Amino acid sequence: MMKKALYYLLVTALFLLSFRLFSALYYPLLNSDNGVNVLMIHYFSLPHDLYFWGQDRMGSLVALIAQPLFQGLGLSAIASESIAHYFILLLGFLAFASFFKSYFLKIIFAIVWFFPPMRLIDVTQFSFGLHYSIIAIACYLLTFLKITKVQENGLSRHLILISVILLLIIAVWVSDMALISVFLFGVIHLFYLIRERNKVPVFRQPDIYYGFGGVIIAFLFIHYAKSAADVRSNYASFSDFETTLKTLGVFIESISDQLFFRTGELFTGIYTYLVFLFLGVLVFQLKKFKENPSSSRWIWFFLLDTMFLFGVIMISEWTIINDVPRRYFTCTYIAFSFFILLVYDNIELNRRRKMLVNSLLLITVIAGGISAPYAMEYAWPKTLRPKVEVVREFERLGKIGVISNYWNSYVTSVSNPEMIMVTPHEKAEVRNYEIVEEVFRRENIYIIRDGWMETFPDTLIQFDHTLVRVGEEIYVGDCSVCRYELIDN
Repeated sequence: MMKKALYYLLVTALFLLSFRLFSALYYPLLNSDNGVNVLMIHYFSLPHDLYFWGQDRMGSLVALIAQPLFQGLGLSAIASESIAHYFILLLGFLAFASFFKSYFLKIIFAIVWFFPPMRLIDVTQFSFGLHYSIIAIACYLLTFLKITKVQENGLSRHLILISVILLLIIAVWVSDMALISVFLFGVIHLFYLIRERNKVPVFRQPDIYYGFGGVIIAFLFIHYAKSAADVRSNYASFSDFETTLKTLGVFIESISDQLFFRTGELFTGIYTYLVFLFLGVLVFQLKKFKENPSSSRWIWFFLLDTMFLFGVIMISEWTIINDVPRRYFTCTYIAFSFFILLVYDNIELNRRRKMLVNSLLLITVIAGGISAPYAMEYAWPKTLRPKVEVVREFERLGKIGVISNYWNSYVTSVSNPEMIMVTPHEKAEVRNYEIVEEVFRRENIYIIRDGWMETFPDTLIQFDHTLVRVGEEIYVGDCSVCRYELIDN
């Protein structure tokens, strides 16, 4: 009983501390991509907002779930996004944790999940953590179905299967990368369905028909959602062999940078060494692995998911076009971490050896968990002050319109979207042109020159409007700002 109480106490503390550091309401590195997610809650409109503004990917699940908080309870858009986002992450964690026999490993995974290493912090930020939260819940429901031995044709079984199908469709909507996870989920489930059919032919199992129906519904829904997007992109283009080798080279170099501490992220480097050390120790203990039927399917599923996702990332043309960004490997971090911990949970060690390996594992994940707050405090931005507090300084200028580069745009509006209307300049990534029109309707328009111009010009033409500089440069919200007057309509 004491172990259980301590477990819930520690998980609650980790969850709340993660929320305090990494949710949109408090995150020091909040940027305009986060800002779009917040503003979508404020301006939410279907079907236009089924996907991240201006794209045909990253389904707006958080914006949808946040509507009762925003519209019903009257919370701010940024508070609604933070609560809805972390609610999904919490459900995902609880689903993952249900597969571990040991409370210790449940706590270890809580650190892995809520305090990822700095370079993989997007677990808490964008669609990657949401993708795996949904997959984990689907895995939990399928396991619940098997453990509870629900009647073959009982209503409960059908409701659970329908729920699993809906979750898998939502996962693909939230993240295109989930298509790989969903495909492997189906393959693994079909394999075990054939293996454990208990004299019932596969074609008589309702799972098969729900699966086929789910594929049809998913195709129709995803096609409809993408057709409502402003831009259609082809993410399925692959690199040639030479480019793939170049991508692999960049990836290996990034690992090397961590090992030789060339990134300025001390604890991330330490974490990298400890991960390799723990994996080496685990390999030598595999002979003591005892297969558990209830977890073996998920061990195989997350191993294959890790391998397939990593392979797709390596051969994707988008990976090299975007300079092999670290966020692309967030999915492999989640899948591989869960796979490793699930394997370790099924290895039987004597008390002394278990204590030593557990100590190494705990030190490893703590090093990874410390890396993000440490990097923000001492590397960049050298503060743990929430970004929303910084941009809130713009509110003192009254109801204004703002034009800036992309990274200083939408994030500037998150504290008060009604008061602060912001758009990127015409040559940047404008996500929503309706906001552009609203910016030019404001009596006072300000320009942020950081990351865009060296000085403020006397005259500026944006979106076919002429703006004339008025007054002197001021410093607001960590930005160099100057007021401009619109002289034409």
